Amino acid sequence: MKYWNGHIVMEKVDWKDLEGIWCEMIEMFLQDTKQFRDNPENIKVIVEENRIDIKNNRKPEGYNREGKMRIVVPRSDKKEFFIYRGVYSDDVRMITEKISKFLGEKGVKHSVEWNDMLLFKLKKRRR
Repeated sequence: MKYWNGHIVMEKVDWKDLEGIWCEMIEMFLQDTKQFRDNPENIKVIVEENRIDIKNNRKPEGYNREGKMRIVVPRSDKKEFFIYRGVYSDDVRMITEKISKFLGEKGVKHSVEWNDMLLFKLKKRRR
């Protein structure tokens, strides 16, 4: 199957409960997707912005900047995020599975769904 996005929905957790985990996950994501290899200061800024939101129990920004892949945190009441790439890619599956394993090891209950981002559904409907 081709993957365009991985959707991770966390259960019974507040954003503030993810303070240490979220920052480590963002760093892992940026390193594994080889974004900002030449400028590690950018990683520190992104991680700090996310840490401040998480610490204050607010929905974090994730990583929704121009790049190979993104972590999109949608506006909703759920504790969820998407691993997104603008094209079909096996990288989406690999990164999503790695993050899912990481969350599981940290004791965060969650589920993973594939290709269910609204943007994906709209794009698919146009075909």
